[in-house]
Amino acid sequence: MNLRLSVSALAAAICVAGPAQAAVENINFNGFLTVGATVSDTEVPYFNGNITDDVGFEQDSRVGLQISADINPKIGVTAQLLGRARDQDYDAVFDWGFVSYMASDAVTIRGGKLKFPTYLISDYFEVGYAYPWIRPPQEVYYSNPLTTISGVDLLLRAQVGNADLLVQPYIGTSRGQQTLVPQFAQEVNQAAGDAFGLAAPGEIDFVNFEAENLVGINTSLTWSAVSIRAGALQTDVKAKDIGVIDADEAKFWSVGATLDWQNVVGYTEYFEREIDGLANLGFPNQKGWYATLGYRMGKFLPHITYAKLEDNDNPDDPCGTLGGNPVPCGEPLEQDSITLGMRYELGSGAALKFEAQQMNTENGRGLFTGYEVSPTGNVKTDPDEVMIYSIAVDVVF
Repeated sequence: MNLRLSVSALAAAICVAGPAQAAVENINFNGFLTVGATVSDTEVPYFNGNITDDVGFEQDSRVGLQISADINPKIGVTAQLLGRARDQDYDAVFDWGFVSYMASDAVTIRGGKLKFPTYLISDYFEVGYAYPWIRPPQEVYYSNPLTTISGVDLLLRAQVGNADLLVQPYIGTSRGQQTLVPQFAQEVNQAAGDAFGLAAPGEIDFVNFEAENLVGINTSLTWSAVSIRAGALQTDVKAKDIGVIDADEAKFWSVGATLDWQNVVGYTEYFEREIDGLANLGFPNQKGWYATLGYRMGKFLPHITYAKLEDNDNPDDPCGTLGGNPVPCGEPLEQDSITLGMRYELGSGAALKFEAQQMNTENGRGLFTGYEVSPTGNVKTDPDEVMIYSIAVDVVF
């Protein structure tokens, strides 16, 4: 459950093929694969549109290749190639890659495209074998769509009593990111006008955005059975797809902990997000949390998760003006869920997982990206109580 694969650099592979081959040592290749299927009891798409009442394999299926190499005793390179589905097409991307310099046993400097340290499992988010769920609780993990930054960070390590302390300040930018913004009521689209370029209600709306002047810090404290982490960041948000969002300030902080003691496994995290100005229309103030508890019984790990996403004192309208006209703030998403899951070890490096998840969106649409349509075809309502069923096989190699 605490598996952390060594990960690594495309730059290393380039070195192997060239004159510098002799300078590269300890080249390692690792990989991971998840094949999953999902189905819900509503036709309304969930989250990124890949979960509906049709059995689908796009939501959770992915494959990754990780490469690592030592240039010399002080310098190493790491990278990851990732292939996964979006809009039912599978794309392979250069997910991240960086060079690291070990200044001392306590200090490492890294530069390049870095994995973004937002959550407990950010470093290995794509490696499904490394955690109990089929997909991490979306009520929290949806809230910061940044997965990588181009920049520099420091890994500062120290011993505090019987615990290992890691302090990780970082600075950088993130471009070329995409996320699903909340769908807006028709009157909001009309008030905003075509300048926003937003999809009509009921449609999936992917938005390109950038995060500039991004600064933050991540800290963690780890004992033998317990790990605690906390982090905070500040950045300027731009969204070319929504032309009026230009360098609006965003703040985000989160805290979490894991427990792996004897047969007991636990995870919990909490976050808050605050975004000023017109960017609030696409990224309203939110907060959320989840708690997971599991108990190992031989090769079986049954677990239960409760998660909640809610409003974080989102400001009253308007959040800005466009052409002299007031523009309303975004609508915070609200939902909660209970997930019952079972993980079964299929031997070394492989696990089979089942999940049944009940979503409650009584106060709105939650993370669903459409409406239910009445039999008469003229009434649209938010989905209320929805069941999602999932199965997946995770392997590492």
